[in-house]
Amino acid sequence: MANNKNLKPFKKGDPRINRKGRPKSFDKLRELALQIAHEEAKNKGECVVIEGKKVTIAEMVLRQWASSKNPTLQKSFMEIAFGKVPEKHDITSGGKRIGETNPIIHDRALSTLADALREKVSGENGDSNGSMASSE
Repeated sequence: MANNKNLKPFKKGDPRINRKGRPKSFDKLRELALQIAHEEAKNKGECVVIEGKKVTIAEMVLRQWASSKNPTLQKSFMEIAFGKVPEKHDITSGGKRIGETNPIIHDRALSTLADALREKVSGENGDSNGSMASSE
């Protein structure tokens, strides 16, 4: 059940009203995020000024990330500042390219296949010596 004591109805010009509504797509969300990022940062209702310049929210976030003790935030800051470090994707298995086979297993499989073919051909031709020579 709602707590009706703390509810305050909206009044004309109330800053809590979200006039733009929920973003309809990711592009709209990005546009909204960029709009917020370019707003001036405020602390206790006053614009934040660093070195005589008003600071944006994006700049404040980056400054917080740069001085953070959290390595994930530090890494994110460095990637934004200098570009993402290329990640090496290993598409091998045990140092061998995927699809490579063990030569011994490969030879055994070929030998087994050859034996099966010899038996099939000798059974069809009535040849008892198992040779695959054609009769000319």
